[in-house]
Amino acid sequence: MNRSDFRLRGSVAACLGAIVCTAVLPAVASAEPRINNTPPPTSQPAPYPYYVNCEQVRAQGKAPLLAGQPGYTRQLDPDGNGVACGY
Repeated sequence: MNRSDFRLRGSVAACLGAIVCTAVLPAVASAEPRINNTPPPTSQPAPYPYYVNCEQVRAQGKAPLLAGQPGYTRQLDPDGNGVACGY
């Protein structure tokens, strides 16, 4: 064997090594776990209840409604004492 044979073998080996590395690296890179950066869905707050009248409040078992409670409105508390649909 002469020097040109060794050079040829070296360049062929380098070329094959580059092909193998090129073919293997994308497969290795895609095998890594992916990190999900999207935030988890937030729960929607419960809708604020609206009652048309005290009959509806009582039918749903929510009477009496105190000022500050969900569903309390001044419309349901005609005397303004903070207790709507009281007994």
